[in-house]
Parts: sequence; C-alpha cells; structure tokens
Amino acid sequence: MQRRTRTLAQIELLPTELQQEIMSRAAKFSIDALCNLIIASPTLADVAADPHVYKNINLHTLPVFPLTTLTIYKDLMERCLNAGNVQAHYIRGLQEYFHHNNIAAGLPHFKIAAEGLYDNAIYLYALIMMCSRQQEIGRMMLDSLGWRTNKKRADTYWRNIKKSLHGVQVITLDATMDTYREAREPITCHR
Repeated sequence: MQRRTRTLAQIELLPTELQQEIMSRAAKFSIDALCNLIIASPTLADVAADPHVYKNINLHTLPVFPLTTLTIYKDLMERCLNAGNVQAHYIRGLQEYFHHNNIAAGLPHFKIAAEGLYDNAIYLYALIMMCSRQQEIGRMMLDSLGWRTNKKRADTYWRNIKKSLHGVQVITLDATMDTYREAREPITCHR
C-alpha cells in the first residue's frame, strides 16, 4: 500500500516567524479562527503552541462563565496566564477575588489586566480601589475610560461585569456601601 504525501499549503511554506504572526492575529480575532487553522494544518498546530499566540488569544466568551474555566478550559487558561493574556488574568481575578474570596490572589490579576488596558478590568479594578478607600487610584482609572463624557461606556462595562459574576456569590461589605455613598455624585435638580 502506497502512502499519499500531503502537499503543503502556501501558509505552511512561509517562515516560522511569519506563521506565528499570522496565528497570533487569527487568535486575536477569535479562538474559532485559530482552531480552524490548527485543524487545517499539523504544521500550524505546532506554531500555535508559541506563547505569543497564547498572549493574544481572544477569550471574550470565557468571562461570561468564569467558573467553567476552573475545570473545562484549565489547560488553556494556564497557558494564557503564563503568556500574559490580559483576559485570562481578568478571568483568574474573578475566580480568586469573588469565587474563592481570596482578595490577595485576585487583586494582582485585576491589576495586570487593567495595566494591559482591558476595559472591564480597568473598570472593576477602579471600583475595587475606590471601595478599598483608595479613591485617587480608582478615579484616575475611571477617568482613563472617559466615563465622565460617556456614561454609556461605563454602563456597558458594569453590565459585562454583572454578567461575569452571574452564579458567583459576592459578599457585600459594609465598607463597600459606605464608600459608594461617599463617592457618588450628588443629585441636583435645576429648573
């Protein structure tokens, strides 16, 4: 029986660095696009194992169900965390801070994601800082999102965070509510 040899696709003939860049950009677009490329070519599957690709994988669907990443996507999460993926840090922050009630482990993940300019992380980290009586840091981060000029953006971030926390039991501290009352804008009515 004669074994058929597969002809290489044009993308497989490119230099490895260029293949990595293509895979990284596909990963940024969507995880499905990356999976399709991996399925199409064994050569590209090897290239996809590069940390640069994991750093850029778009995990936009996973924050909606952060607790599923504790079991189902565990290996993917670890690789993304090790590569410095900001969405993975945000998800791990949600797990540690809220689900495991481990503030010391969760806060650094939120900080990394916020410094990586992940908007939901910036908003949530700012709220946490304000509730921790670090209003200057919190306000500075909120201002970086332009929330004073566009309240709709802040509402969108808040809705995203509430979706992420669905199914996670969140403990509300008295200090949190006190800070909220102190920091909110006064209501003024004009004729």
